Amino acid sequence: MRAARHEQWGSPLEIADVPRPEPAAGEVRIAVRATSVNPVDMHTGRNAGYEQSMRLPCIPGWDVAGVVDAVGYGVTRHGVGDRLYGLAWFPHPAGTYAEYMTVPAYHLVPMPRSVSFAEAASLPMAALTAWQMLDAVGARAGRRILVSGASGGVGHVAVQLAVARGATVTALARPGHHATLRELGAHTCVDYTDPGAVTAIGKVDAALDLVGHDFGASLFDRVTPGGAIALATAWSIKGYRAAAAERGIRAASCLVESDPVALGAIAELVDSGAVRVVVGAEFDLARAADAQRWVTDRRGFGKAAIVVNTPEGA
Repeated sequence: MRAARHEQWGSPLEIADVPRPEPAAGEVRIAVRATSVNPVDMHTGRNAGYEQSMRLPCIPGWDVAGVVDAVGYGVTRHGVGDRLYGLAWFPHPAGTYAEYMTVPAYHLVPMPRSVSFAEAASLPMAALTAWQMLDAVGARAGRRILVSGASGGVGHVAVQLAVARGATVTALARPGHHATLRELGAHTCVDYTDPGAVTAIGKVDAALDLVGHDFGASLFDRVTPGGAIALATAWSIKGYRAAAAERGIRAASCLVESDPVALGAIAELVDSGAVRVVVGAEFDLARAADAQRWVTDRRGFGKAAIVVNTPEGA
Protein backbone atom coordinates (compact mmCIF):
# COMPACT_ATOMS: atom_id res chain seq x y z
CA MET A 1 0.00 0.00 0.00
CA ARG A 2 1.00 3.64 -0.40
CA ALA A 3 1.71 5.98 2.50
CA ALA A 4 3.09 9.51 2.86
CA ARG A 5 5.86 9.52 5.44
CA HIS A 6 8.90 11.35 6.79
CA GLU A 7 12.15 9.45 6.30
CA GLN A 8 13.95 11.90 8.62
CA TRP A 9 12.63 14.41 11.15
CA GLY A 10 11.84 17.62 9.33
CA SER A 11 12.25 16.07 5.89
CA PRO A 12 9.55 16.52 3.22
CA LEU A 13 6.83 13.90 3.03
CA GLU A 14 7.56 11.15 0.53
CA ILE A 15 5.30 8.48 -0.93
CA ALA A 16 6.48 4.96 -0.07
CA ASP A 17 5.22 1.42 -0.48
CA VAL A 18 4.73 -0.12 2.97
CA PRO A 19 3.14 -3.35 4.25
CA ARG A 20 -0.59 -3.33 4.79
CA PRO A 21 -1.25 -3.67 8.55
CA GLU A 22 -3.27 -6.48 10.10
CA PRO A 23 -5.85 -5.70 12.79
CA ALA A 24 -5.09 -6.97 16.28
CA ALA A 25 -7.76 -8.12 18.71
CA GLY A 26 -10.27 -5.32 19.26
CA GLU A 27 -9.14 -3.44 16.15
CA VAL A 28 -10.53 -2.83 12.69
CA ARG A 29 -8.61 -2.18 9.50
CA ILE A 30 -9.85 0.83 7.57
CA ALA A 31 -9.49 1.32 3.84
CA VAL A 32 -8.82 5.03 4.16
CA ARG A 33 -10.90 7.19 1.84
CA ALA A 34 -9.76 10.48 3.34
CA THR A 35 -7.80 12.05 6.14
CA SER A 36 -7.18 15.70 7.01
CA VAL A 37 -4.31 17.90 8.07
CA ASN A 38 -4.02 19.39 11.55
CA PRO A 39 -1.22 21.66 12.80
CA VAL A 40 -0.03 18.93 15.15
CA ASP A 41 0.80 16.81 12.09
CA MET A 42 3.56 19.24 11.14
CA HIS A 43 4.91 19.42 14.69
CA THR A 44 5.03 15.64 14.78
CA GLY A 45 6.96 15.56 11.50
CA ARG A 46 9.66 17.59 13.23
CA ASN A 47 9.58 15.29 16.29
CA ALA A 48 8.11 18.19 18.27
CA GLY A 49 4.62 16.82 18.89
CA TYR A 50 2.93 15.75 22.10
CA GLU A 51 3.96 12.11 21.75
CA GLN A 52 7.67 11.42 21.89
CA SER A 53 7.33 7.71 21.09
CA MET A 54 7.15 8.42 17.35
CA ARG A 55 9.73 6.53 15.34
CA LEU A 56 11.19 6.96 11.87
CA PRO A 57 10.00 6.51 9.24
CA CYS A 58 6.95 8.44 10.49
CA ILE A 59 3.51 8.37 8.84
CA PRO A 60 1.53 11.37 10.16
CA GLY A 61 -2.18 11.81 10.70
CA TRP A 62 -5.00 11.01 13.13
CA ASP A 63 -8.25 11.95 11.36
CA VAL A 64 -9.78 9.18 9.29
CA ALA A 65 -12.89 8.42 7.25
CA GLY A 66 -13.18 5.20 5.35
CA VAL A 67 -14.60 1.72 4.99
CA VAL A 68 -13.95 -1.24 7.28
CA ASP A 69 -11.80 -3.71 5.35
CA ALA A 70 -11.17 -6.32 8.07
CA VAL A 71 -11.95 -6.84 11.75
CA GLY A 72 -9.79 -8.28 14.50
CA TYR A 73 -10.75 -10.88 17.06
CA GLY A 74 -13.62 -9.89 19.35
CA VAL A 75 -14.91 -6.90 17.37
CA THR A 76 -18.71 -6.79 17.32
CA ARG A 77 -19.61 -3.11 17.00
CA HIS A 78 -18.45 -2.73 13.38
CA GLY A 79 -18.39 -4.98 10.35
CA VAL A 80 -16.71 -5.14 6.95
CA GLY A 81 -18.16 -2.50 4.65
CA ASP A 82 -19.18 -0.04 7.40
CA ARG A 83 -18.48 3.63 6.62
CA LEU A 84 -16.84 5.09 9.73
CA TYR A 85 -14.99 8.14 10.92
CA GLY A 86 -12.99 9.03 13.99
CA LEU A 87 -9.89 10.28 15.76
CA ALA A 88 -7.46 7.37 15.81
CA TRP A 89 -5.01 6.67 18.63
CA PHE A 90 -4.27 10.34 19.47
CA PRO A 91 -1.72 11.34 20.68
CA HIS A 92 -0.03 7.99 19.96
CA PRO A 93 1.06 7.10 16.40
CA ALA A 94 -1.83 6.39 14.03
CA GLY A 95 -0.58 6.94 10.48
CA THR A 96 -3.71 7.98 8.61
CA TYR A 97 -1.75 9.39 5.64
CA ALA A 98 -1.98 5.93 4.11
CA GLU A 99 -4.26 3.67 2.09
CA TYR A 100 -4.94 1.41 5.08
CA MET A 101 -4.59 1.74 8.84
CA THR A 102 -5.69 -0.13 11.96
CA VAL A 103 -7.44 1.38 14.94
CA PRO A 104 -9.33 0.25 18.05
CA ALA A 105 -12.94 -0.30 17.04
CA TYR A 106 -14.25 1.97 19.81
CA HIS A 107 -12.42 5.00 18.36
CA LEU A 108 -14.75 4.98 15.34
CA VAL A 109 -18.45 5.63 14.78
CA PRO A 110 -20.69 5.77 11.70
CA MET A 111 -19.82 8.85 9.69
CA PRO A 112 -22.48 11.49 8.98
CA ARG A 113 -24.73 10.31 6.16
CA SER A 114 -24.93 13.71 4.48
CA VAL A 115 -21.24 14.40 3.82
CA SER A 116 -18.39 13.15 1.66
CA PHE A 117 -15.45 11.16 2.98
CA ALA A 118 -13.29 14.31 2.73
CA GLU A 119 -15.76 16.26 4.85
CA ALA A 120 -16.14 13.46 7.39
CA ALA A 121 -12.37 13.11 7.72
CA SER A 122 -12.07 16.85 8.34
CA LEU A 123 -14.30 16.68 11.40
CA PRO A 124 -12.88 14.45 14.17
CA MET A 125 -9.92 16.33 15.64
CA ALA A 126 -11.34 19.77 14.89
CA ALA A 127 -14.85 19.07 16.14
CA LEU A 128 -13.76 17.11 19.23
CA THR A 129 -11.27 19.85 20.16
CA ALA A 130 -14.00 22.45 19.85
CA TRP A 131 -16.51 20.27 21.76
CA GLN A 132 -14.13 19.60 24.63
CA MET A 133 -13.00 23.24 24.87
CA LEU A 134 -16.62 24.36 25.04
CA ASP A 135 -17.22 21.80 27.79
CA ALA A 136 -14.19 23.18 29.66
CA VAL A 137 -15.58 26.72 29.74
CA GLY A 138 -19.16 25.68 30.45
CA ALA A 139 -20.62 26.95 27.19
CA ARG A 140 -24.41 27.08 27.39
CA ALA A 141 -27.41 29.20 26.52
CA GLY A 142 -27.03 32.86 27.40
CA ARG A 143 -23.22 32.78 27.67
CA ARG A 144 -21.07 35.16 25.64
CA ILE A 145 -18.26 33.19 23.98
CA LEU A 146 -15.21 34.61 22.20
CA VAL A 147 -13.49 32.37 19.62
CA SER A 148 -10.03 33.28 18.34
CA GLY A 149 -8.72 31.73 15.12
CA ALA A 150 -12.36 31.39 14.11
CA SER A 151 -11.65 30.76 10.42
CA GLY A 152 -9.42 27.75 11.12
CA GLY A 153 -10.31 24.08 11.28
CA VAL A 154 -11.22 24.07 14.98
CA GLY A 155 -12.44 27.65 15.11
CA HIS A 156 -15.16 27.54 12.48
CA VAL A 157 -16.61 24.37 14.00
CA ALA A 158 -16.38 25.86 17.52
CA VAL A 159 -18.44 28.84 16.38
CA GLN A 160 -21.22 26.53 15.19
CA LEU A 161 -21.14 24.23 18.20
CA ALA A 162 -21.30 27.22 20.56
CA VAL A 163 -24.29 28.60 18.67
CA ALA A 164 -25.93 25.17 18.79
CA ARG A 165 -25.57 25.30 22.58
CA GLY A 166 -27.35 28.65 22.66
CA ALA A 167 -24.33 30.88 23.26
CA THR A 168 -23.76 34.32 21.74
CA VAL A 169 -20.54 34.11 19.72
CA THR A 170 -17.93 36.71 18.82
CA ALA A 171 -15.51 35.43 16.17
CA LEU A 172 -11.99 36.79 15.71
CA ALA A 173 -10.70 36.40 12.14
CA ARG A 174 -9.45 38.24 9.08
CA PRO A 175 -12.11 40.56 7.56
CA GLY A 176 -12.18 38.48 4.38
CA HIS A 177 -13.58 35.56 6.39
CA HIS A 178 -16.28 37.48 8.27
CA ALA A 179 -19.06 36.85 5.75
CA THR A 180 -18.59 33.07 5.93
CA LEU A 181 -18.45 33.14 9.72
CA ARG A 182 -21.73 35.05 9.85
CA GLU A 183 -23.26 32.41 7.57
CA LEU A 184 -22.09 29.80 10.08
CA GLY A 185 -23.87 31.63 12.90
CA ALA A 186 -21.35 34.03 14.45
CA HIS A 187 -23.24 36.96 15.98
CA THR A 188 -20.28 39.38 15.81
CA CYS A 189 -17.06 39.25 13.78
CA VAL A 190 -13.96 41.26 14.72
CA ASP A 191 -10.66 41.80 12.89
CA TYR A 192 -8.06 40.28 15.20
CA THR A 193 -5.32 42.47 13.66
CA ASP A 194 -7.04 45.62 15.00
CA PRO A 195 -6.15 45.95 18.71
CA GLY A 196 -8.73 48.68 19.21
CA ALA A 197 -11.51 46.55 17.76
CA VAL A 198 -10.52 43.62 19.97
CA THR A 199 -10.52 45.84 23.07
CA ALA A 200 -13.90 47.25 22.08
CA ILE A 201 -15.40 43.77 22.45
CA GLY A 202 -15.43 44.41 26.17
CA LYS A 203 -15.88 41.45 28.48
CA VAL A 204 -17.18 37.98 27.63
CA ASP A 205 -18.11 35.05 29.83
CA ALA A 206 -15.62 32.69 28.21
CA ALA A 207 -13.01 32.49 25.48
CA LEU A 208 -11.59 29.75 23.29
CA ASP A 209 -8.01 30.58 22.32
CA LEU A 210 -6.75 28.72 19.27
CA VAL A 211 -3.82 31.03 18.52
CA GLY A 212 -1.69 31.16 21.66
CA HIS A 213 1.52 33.13 22.16
CA ASP A 214 1.21 36.89 22.87
CA PHE A 215 -2.18 37.16 21.19
CA GLY A 216 -3.61 34.36 23.27
CA ALA A 217 -2.24 35.97 26.42
CA SER A 218 -4.00 39.22 25.54
CA LEU A 219 -7.38 37.46 25.57
CA PHE A 220 -7.22 36.92 29.32
CA ASP A 221 -8.24 40.59 29.65
CA ARG A 222 -11.38 39.96 27.59
CA VAL A 223 -12.83 37.46 30.08
CA THR A 224 -14.97 38.73 32.93
CA PRO A 225 -13.99 37.73 36.50
CA GLY A 226 -15.54 34.38 37.29
CA GLY A 227 -15.33 33.36 33.64
CA ALA A 228 -13.09 30.87 31.90
CA ILE A 229 -10.67 30.53 29.00
CA ALA A 230 -9.80 27.29 27.22
CA LEU A 231 -6.37 27.15 25.60
CA ALA A 232 -5.40 24.89 22.72
CA THR A 233 -1.72 25.88 22.95
CA ALA A 234 -1.25 26.75 26.61
CA TRP A 235 2.42 25.74 26.33
CA SER A 236 3.01 28.91 24.27
CA ILE A 237 1.77 31.27 27.03
CA LYS A 238 4.24 31.57 29.89
CA GLY A 239 2.61 31.66 33.31
CA TYR A 240 -0.92 31.25 31.98
CA ARG A 241 -2.28 29.85 35.25
CA ALA A 242 -0.93 32.80 37.23
CA ALA A 243 -2.27 35.21 34.63
CA ALA A 244 -5.72 33.67 34.96
CA ALA A 245 -5.61 33.71 38.75
CA GLU A 246 -4.69 37.41 38.78
CA ARG A 247 -7.85 38.17 36.82
CA GLY A 248 -10.11 35.88 38.79
CA ILE A 249 -10.78 33.57 35.87
CA ARG A 250 -10.25 29.87 35.24
CA ALA A 251 -7.83 28.63 32.58
CA ALA A 252 -8.03 25.15 31.08
CA SER A 253 -5.28 23.64 28.93
CA CYS A 254 -7.03 21.31 26.48
CA LEU A 255 -5.54 18.32 24.66
CA VAL A 256 -8.14 16.58 22.54
CA GLU A 257 -8.98 12.94 23.16
CA SER A 258 -11.02 10.43 21.22
CA ASP A 259 -14.68 10.40 22.28
CA PRO A 260 -17.03 8.21 20.23
CA VAL A 261 -20.12 9.44 22.11
CA ALA A 262 -19.35 13.05 21.22
CA LEU A 263 -18.50 12.03 17.63
CA GLY A 264 -21.93 10.42 17.35
CA ALA A 265 -23.58 13.60 18.61
CA ILE A 266 -21.51 15.68 16.19
CA ALA A 267 -22.60 13.43 13.30
CA GLU A 268 -26.23 14.06 14.26
CA LEU A 269 -25.65 17.82 14.30
CA VAL A 270 -24.02 17.62 10.87
CA ASP A 271 -26.87 15.58 9.41
CA SER A 272 -29.42 17.98 10.91
CA GLY A 273 -27.72 20.94 9.22
CA ALA A 274 -26.76 22.63 12.49
CA VAL A 275 -23.03 22.13 11.84
CA ARG A 276 -21.04 21.90 8.64
CA VAL A 277 -17.35 21.50 8.09
CA VAL A 278 -15.74 23.71 5.47
CA VAL A 279 -13.11 21.89 3.41
CA GLY A 280 -11.07 24.72 1.99
CA ALA A 281 -8.91 22.49 -0.20
CA GLU A 282 -8.58 18.84 -1.18
CA PHE A 283 -5.35 17.08 -2.16
CA ASP A 284 -4.46 13.62 -3.41
CA LEU A 285 -2.26 11.51 -1.12
CA ALA A 286 0.69 12.16 -3.47
CA ARG A 287 0.31 15.86 -2.64
CA ALA A 288 0.21 15.47 1.15
CA ALA A 289 3.12 17.89 1.49
CA ASP A 290 1.12 20.52 -0.41
CA ALA A 291 -1.81 19.95 1.93
CA GLN A 292 0.42 20.65 4.91
CA ARG A 293 1.73 23.82 3.28
CA TRP A 294 -1.86 24.98 2.75
CA VAL A 295 -2.44 24.68 6.49
CA THR A 296 0.77 26.40 7.58
CA ASP A 297 0.03 29.29 5.21
CA ARG A 298 -3.00 30.02 7.47
CA ARG A 299 -4.84 32.12 4.90
CA GLY A 300 -7.40 29.59 3.74
CA PHE A 301 -10.72 28.98 5.49
CA GLY A 302 -11.48 25.67 7.21
CA LYS A 303 -9.71 22.36 6.70
CA ALA A 304 -7.39 20.75 4.17
CA ALA A 305 -8.41 17.20 3.30
CA ILE A 306 -6.25 14.47 1.79
CA VAL A 307 -8.28 12.19 -0.44
CA VAL A 308 -6.96 8.62 -0.58
CA ASN A 309 -8.13 6.58 -3.54
CA THR A 310 -7.50 3.05 -2.31
CA PRO A 311 -7.32 0.65 -5.30
CA GLU A 312 -9.89 -2.13 -5.12
CA GLY A 313 -8.25 -5.37 -4.07
CA ALA A 314 -4.97 -3.69 -3.17
